[in-house]
Amino acid sequence: MLKLLGAIAALAALTAGCGSSDQSPAAATTPAATPTPTPAAPAEPEARFEKGHSRAVRDYYRHSLGEEGVEAEYHQPPRPATGGIGDTITLTGTNIGVREDVTLTGLVDPAGAARPPREGMRYVGVGLRVVSTGITVHDDTFHQALLRYGARGRARPLLGVKASCSHGFQRVVRIDASGRARGCVLFEVPRSARPRQFQLALEQVPPEAGGRWRLR
Repeated sequence: MLKLLGAIAALAALTAGCGSSDQSPAAATTPAATPTPTPAAPAEPEARFEKGHSRAVRDYYRHSLGEEGVEAEYHQPPRPATGGIGDTITLTGTNIGVREDVTLTGLVDPAGAARPPREGMRYVGVGLRVVSTGITVHDDTFHQALLRYGARGRARPLLGVKASCSHGFQRVVRIDASGRARGCVLFEVPRSARPRQFQLALEQVPPEAGGRWRLR
């Protein structure tokens, strides 16, 4: 009997040990991965080009697309890209603050001048009305110009020769901020040449990157 009671007591003790409140630790939870935010793509610079802007205009002004403030305001391609006789194109120069509205008023063809043209040639004057809309004085010649004629002909301005329509445009022209000037840029072309296009840029901007006016 004593043996039976001892066995029962041992079994009870064993059962009590199995029912202990100690439990094995829960499996470790793997933290959820935090997605890395994708950096926003840099904003594209504001498009400044029009359909009519030539490759030369796009190449020259592309470097200034990221500029801001006054630099961007005064480093702009011609607006509009092209025009005809009587139309106005806004041009900016290489100095910050130079901006002018240039209107091609007409052709003086042939143009009389202080000295005769060379044999087989004639003078053509391109009439311009210039209004400063910038904040800096224009103090330069209109030397960055081209007169295109025929299929491939081109002439550069004839500076230093006074024509009846020049009004000072044959030399350095000073135009104050908000000022205006009127005259003609003189060219010498073959006697039979038919002018078809005029190009003009300000200061050191290449004429190919300037405004373009159709002459016919």
